[in-house]
Amino acid sequence: MKKKIIAALLACTMMLPTSVSAMTITGTGSVDQKTNSEGGKIPSHVTMDYEEENIGSLPSKMIPKNAAEDLEKYSAETTSVKDQNPLGTCWIFATYGNLESYLKKNSGTEYDFSENHMKYSMTASDPDKENVYGYDFLANDGGNYFMSMAYLTRGTLTGPVLESEDAYDGGEQRSISTTKAKTKTDIYVEKAKLLGDVQYTLNDDGWWKKAAYKNYLKSMKSMIYNYGAIYSGYYSKNSNAANYHSFSYEDGTKGVAYLSDLRETGGSNPLRSYSNHAITVVGWDDNFSRENFYEGCRPDSDGAFLVKNSWGEDWGEGGYFWISYEEYFSESTSVMSTTNRSGLYDHLYEYDPLGVTDTYRVNSKKLVYMNKFSRSTTKKQKVTSVSSYFLQSGVTVNVYVSPSRDVSKLKKVATTTIDNSDSNKYNDTGFQVINLDTPVTITDSKYLVAIEIVSDTKGISFPVEDRWYDYTSLADAESGQGYFGDSITDIKNGEYQDLTDNYVYYSEYDDYKSLKNANFCLKAYTKDTGTTLKSISKASVTHDTQKTYTGKSITQTPTVKLNGTTLKKGIDYRITYSNNKNPGIATMTIIGNGNYCGSLTRTFKIAPKAPSISSISSTSKGKLTIKWNKPYKASGFEVYVKVPGSSKYVKKKTTTSTSVTLTGLKSKKKYYVKVRAYTKSGSTKIYSSLSGYRSKTIK
Repeated sequence: MKKKIIAALLACTMMLPTSVSAMTITGTGSVDQKTNSEGGKIPSHVTMDYEEENIGSLPSKMIPKNAAEDLEKYSAETTSVKDQNPLGTCWIFATYGNLESYLKKNSGTEYDFSENHMKYSMTASDPDKENVYGYDFLANDGGNYFMSMAYLTRGTLTGPVLESEDAYDGGEQRSISTTKAKTKTDIYVEKAKLLGDVQYTLNDDGWWKKAAYKNYLKSMKSMIYNYGAIYSGYYSKNSNAANYHSFSYEDGTKGVAYLSDLRETGGSNPLRSYSNHAITVVGWDDNFSRENFYEGCRPDSDGAFLVKNSWGEDWGEGGYFWISYEEYFSESTSVMSTTNRSGLYDHLYEYDPLGVTDTYRVNSKKLVYMNKFSRSTTKKQKVTSVSSYFLQSGVTVNVYVSPSRDVSKLKKVATTTIDNSDSNKYNDTGFQVINLDTPVTITDSKYLVAIEIVSDTKGISFPVEDRWYDYTSLADAESGQGYFGDSITDIKNGEYQDLTDNYVYYSEYDDYKSLKNANFCLKAYTKDTGTTLKSISKASVTHDTQKTYTGKSITQTPTVKLNGTTLKKGIDYRITYSNNKNPGIATMTIIGNGNYCGSLTRTFKIAPKAPSISSISSTSKGKLTIKWNKPYKASGFEVYVKVPGSSKYVKKKTTTSTSVTLTGLKSKKKYYVKVRAYTKSGSTKIYSSLSGYRSKTIK
């Protein structure tokens, strides 16, 4: 069976990992010079290739003067330096360094967010193991920006929370109830740009000189210029290493400049796997002298980024330092837009509370991925927005919504282009909330949201939350949640597959991984319309209590009334059935639609067909032999006889056979016989109607 399933998948759509390196988790433990109290960034499973951008001219420097002592005058807004000690939580501090800077730049308000709350929310923090929204490791084991984005964009156990509400501590465990009790702000990240990574290995000679990497650095500068300080990662040696070199500015002020020895390290490992520390990049200077770096590891050229660290104000220049352009930077990211949760949605629907944990690829120019959500609450709702992670530039994204579970009712409600070439004109790669052109009112207890990605070239990546050992073992999925197809036309025609029924193929290992625990990273946002739905759970239902087997699924045409009003099928309710084909007890579930919600169930019997008497004979005195056919699923039979002089049939025999001989009958008298079948459902017998009669005069 497995081979057949795989063959079917390969014949339809080959799912390939974006990179085999996505299978390997490399944490700070692989860098023995580094302690988690100074690092903690774990390269994610998400592999996203950087795509070169067309960026205009930028200033050569984004800091007001050579010395850094007047950092408060720095043109990109920053917030206070903090200290992650004693835990590997740099990724959280860098995340908030970015978000706080963006908000200060765009709203003028300075926030101080709680790293503590994200720490406990996103890790295996609960001592009773009741945090189902966290990753497998403890706070000291590290994390990455994709974990931060999951926390900031999900609907449960989310943030940001203010530092005053949940101050930073050195702990790794506390009750999840304590974490849930903290009050979150109303801030919601609706857009975040992800640059991805330039995919080099240690053996790529002179990678820091290549045009693609220089363009990547320019993209980092562009994000800082437009949005404020950004999140990024690099390979950090111990803070006491000589690579963290103390130098003097022209005015005698001390500074720190850093460049690792990755350029001199050989091997086939990807450079991104060495990234073990996350920082907030706040500015740059193209003319920052190469002479300011450690002579044992000096860059070829001038130029460096100014970085806000999370090792406290007593380290570096009040917590700041410089990193050479010739260092390898990874997962550079910036918030592009925020909104208020309360304005964006009343209800958030999602199957990916852990966020995007992996990326897969299909070798085609089109792909549709779709989620089926169950409507919550008794409030009538309309879908106003959707969101997902878009992992490649140069694609068109079409959004479709069906107000019900009917795929034929999928309607295009938004279109956008993902293209990093012009952020003012297009959406960038990363996380995006897309507002619908026209909200769609949900008319069913379930509804559909679909994303169609269209590319000019083959190869489309899509985001999933998937289960990985020792990483995201709590990721879970059920059949009937996520589907994919080659195009929206195929989807509407019913040509789609359940994601959990498929496998992903890893070519390097010639092996397959089941997607039984995978869900698409696709959220839906709804607003209440102000109408309260009426529950049909107490409606009266009039229907046939018994039907006869036909070989086909049997349905009903019930009369459903609520408070004296007769409800209309297809408008006010719909019906689903189970066990409604074979003889037995069928279940009919009536589910509220439109302005109605809730459900109720009724059962009805499906009887076997009535048998047909094939022969009747009397060859011996006082005896009568009857034979009949066996209807489908009949468990037994009852034989009824009308004796001479009577107008009623009386049961004479119960048998599991298809023939019977009756004895003790009166000779020369005419007897009438009928037979009925029954089937068993538990201890209940369900009877067919009586057969046509046959008669015989007894010998």
